[in-house]
Amino acid sequence: MKLFGRLRGGIETQRLLLRRWEHKDFQAYVMIVSDPEVMAPAGCQPADTLDAAAALFARDLRNDLCYAIVLRENDEVIGRIKFQSDLRRFHVNSLSIGYELRRDKWGRGYMTEALAAMVTCAFEKKKVDVLAVSHYSDNERSRRVIEKCGFRLEGVVPWACKRFDGKICDDVCYSILREDYINGLEANSQAQALS
Repeated sequence: MKLFGRLRGGIETQRLLLRRWEHKDFQAYVMIVSDPEVMAPAGCQPADTLDAAAALFARDLRNDLCYAIVLRENDEVIGRIKFQSDLRRFHVNSLSIGYELRRDKWGRGYMTEALAAMVTCAFEKKKVDVLAVSHYSDNERSRRVIEKCGFRLEGVVPWACKRFDGKICDDVCYSILREDYINGLEANSQAQALS
């Protein structure tokens, strides 16, 4: 995995490029943020008008920590992933991650690939001590992605959030500590040396 410098601000994986949003991405962005099947599981209200989508897009254009998930083979924007404040920790060098993937791209491993790249970026480039992520208890897709990327279950916060549609959701919380990340790298390195 290649991490680009600050000027480009992107991350390259085998199939994906995670890069800053550009004005040309607006139509693809609308497809993501207007889909209730994509946004509701993430706890976000879908944009029901172009103006609502444009307001979200303007915010993400300015956000240095929010990336478009782009297929390298054809430059198609398929999702959004971002670092954000870790609201469960105080005075700790930590970040959290949030993400959404276009529904027609589900089940192909793209989000696992993107999240794994963000984990590397968080510890190697951002130098965090803790990286957190969570999902609502009924979001099995996110659970599988998070577990594949090596996050450790911290616990479940019951009745953690009342969603935009009135549904009250339990929040399933995970993290990776810097020492766990380093130990994982060392274990992978040893395994490769033995093979």
